[in-house]
Formats: sequence, C-alpha cells, structure tokens
Amino acid sequence: MNKVTILIFSILFTLSTTAFAGGMIGVKYGNGDLEGNAKSYTAGSTTYAAESGSKDNEFGAIFAEVNIKESPISVGLEYVPFDADISLNGDNANVSANVSDYTTLYALAMHELNEVSVYAKLGYSMADIGTVKPNDGQTTINSSSDSLEGMMYGVGVQSKELPFGLVARAEYTFTEFDDISVTTTSNGSASVKKTADGDLTTLTISLAKSF
Repeated sequence: MNKVTILIFSILFTLSTTAFAGGMIGVKYGNGDLEGNAKSYTAGSTTYAAESGSKDNEFGAIFAEVNIKESPISVGLEYVPFDADISLNGDNANVSANVSDYTTLYALAMHELNEVSVYAKLGYSMADIGTVKPNDGQTTINSSSDSLEGMMYGVGVQSKELPFGLVARAEYTFTEFDDISVTTTSNGSASVKKTADGDLTTLTISLAKSF
C-alpha cells in the first residue's frame, strides 16, 4: 500500500499546486481512541467469551487535498507515518500483529459561516497488517487477515485564512473497521479462528498551507 499512497499523494500535490485547482497540504496532531471487540470462539470443548478493550494514544498525520473546480467539495488523502501493534483478544492475547501505512481517502464538503467554515468528511481507511506473531510458545499461526479497512465519518471547523496562506482546523472523526481474523493451532485444537472488529475515534488539530 505504501507505493500507492506515495503515488496518490504525488498526484494530489501536483493538482493542488497548479493554476487549475486549489488545494492544501497540511499536518495534523491529536488523540485517537481505539476500541477493539474480540468475538467468542471455541477451541476443543471450551468456548471462550468475547472480550473488549480500548486504548488511546497521541498520533500525527500528513494530508493533501484538492478542490473540485469551484465547488465546495474537495478530495484528499491522509497518511499516518507510524505503526502500531494490535491484538485480537485483549490483555490476555496470545496473538498480535503490526499495523502500518494507515491511509484514508476522503471527500470533504465545506460550508462558510461568518468567521469560520464548517465541514463534513466521508472516507475509507486502509492499513496493512504485517506478519502475525504468537506471544507464547504454544500457538501456531495458520492464516490471518493482511489488511484493516473501514468507513470514516468526520466533522470539523476551519479558520479563515491566516497569514502566509495558512489555515487551522479542529476535527472529530469516527472509523468503523471491518472484521479481521486469525486462524491458529492452539488451546488444544488444530484450527481455532479468532475474529475481532473495532472502532476508532479521533480528536485532532491541524495546520495547512493553501494554494
């Protein structure tokens, strides 16, 4: 996914700096709260209950947007240049994986008010799931999901243009991820499928340069 992200960013940057379409390049910083929900599963004669957990952490991202002609609609791409480890069944997880290249492709609709503008966002978030690894010596990985995907919804407020062509934003987003799963040999069973989904909420501030 990293090569695709670079390509899309290059296209957006090229479009946003031409005379034919305005746009912006920016950075954002904020806090994300990830809530994971591992579903129940059966291994041998034992059924293990569903588990839920959450974790919040600070993060940063970069983004680029380009306007669609003279309309209030923009399309953009956001990229988080960090990775994180996740697990499928809470603090007692015996399986974890590294998630990287978290990217969101989105459309944004802006409405101007007196001193600020408000906007709504709709997008699709994607990330790569790296090699899944067991956290103990009794689990063998048979197969696993290789991507994390889900719909993103957001709202925000944007300042009027500041000196040097800068604008500031405050934003809230909610992302609902599809199921991910891993099949293991563990808990006395040759094939145990563990499935989980999750939601991500973020509160961020950003500073961008408009063109």
